[in-house]
Amino acid sequence: MSGHDGVRFKFLRVAAIGGLIAVGPTVASASAAHAGSDRVSVFASAPAPGHPFGIAVGDGRVYVSTSAGDFFADPANGGHRNSDDERVFTYDGAGNLVDTTVIDTADNSDMGLFGLALDGNPGPKHQLFVSDMNGRILTVGLGQHAGPPKVFSQVPASTGLAGDWMLSMWNDLVFDKTGNLYVPDDKPRIWRVSPDGTAQIWFTDPRLTGLFGFAGGPLGGRIDPTGQWLYISITISAEFPLDSTIYRIRLVDNPTAADMQLVHRFVASSDPTVAPPQATGLAFSKAGNLYVSLLGPNQVAVLDPTGNEVRRISDPRFFSPWGLAFIGNKLLVTNGDLEPGDHPNAWKIFKVDVGEPGLPLNRPRVPVN
Repeated sequence: MSGHDGVRFKFLRVAAIGGLIAVGPTVASASAAHAGSDRVSVFASAPAPGHPFGIAVGDGRVYVSTSAGDFFADPANGGHRNSDDERVFTYDGAGNLVDTTVIDTADNSDMGLFGLALDGNPGPKHQLFVSDMNGRILTVGLGQHAGPPKVFSQVPASTGLAGDWMLSMWNDLVFDKTGNLYVPDDKPRIWRVSPDGTAQIWFTDPRLTGLFGFAGGPLGGRIDPTGQWLYISITISAEFPLDSTIYRIRLVDNPTAADMQLVHRFVASSDPTVAPPQATGLAFSKAGNLYVSLLGPNQVAVLDPTGNEVRRISDPRFFSPWGLAFIGNKLLVTNGDLEPGDHPNAWKIFKVDVGEPGLPLNRPRVPVN
């Protein structure tokens, strides 16, 4: 199996393919009571290059990153060229596009952008942090006269992992209260990047390993309402082949294997024609419910605070749902559109009436480089 074939298997809807928290059942109650209707509507459309991935909400704005210049949508498959770069789109609260930032990516990049995180800096020092899955984190200034995007951190050359997404791929971004960024890397490991941009491997464990070794591991990451745990998604697990898992890791300086706990296991169907559930983006509600986007079935799963799955959110327009973020008591869902070729009608950000507000994310003040 080639590298591209392996990762295509990881992401696409293909046909052949304890701790203190118990593993939840497949669905504890498909009709669990909740205040919303789960009605899905279109919040916004993404212009070219499309393929909306990461999403962040703050200060009356919605920020969406793109991941178009990878092998899912490259010219050989009828799509975007690597040299056309990626974008961060800015929308107002009504879904109107108000700004576009171009992120320069290397001509031979195999991956695009993913995680977004806002800091809490005031006024002209306010920044959006952007994960380039080719091993960089950039900052986009949100004040007036902020200038072009800047490189904030990179995979350290001293680790021998820099410069190749098959060795290290930085995915989601999440701040702790003191300004450290936690970055899932599906190779598999979790990085911690200090407020000055210094990156180091914070945690690794065999249970993080994806089915393909170089792919399938940690993608999404969010800190829970207690502030004591980092929750991560394992897209296609090697530990439980073809299943997808949610783990949590205790937020301490030097976590050990005992600090990692299984929260939920999405079990693949025994029917080989049914694509496995592949967990990607995460978002917590204020009440502690965890929303998980699932490739394969093209749904969003909802886990209660004990890790039990209580319902699925479905819509025929979901096409590789990826990034998740709350706006009020609605959940925004980016349509990653990971099939080969470009499908502009699928370049949407959806709004789901889940009837509960999101957990406010940490937005620390951090130095401006």
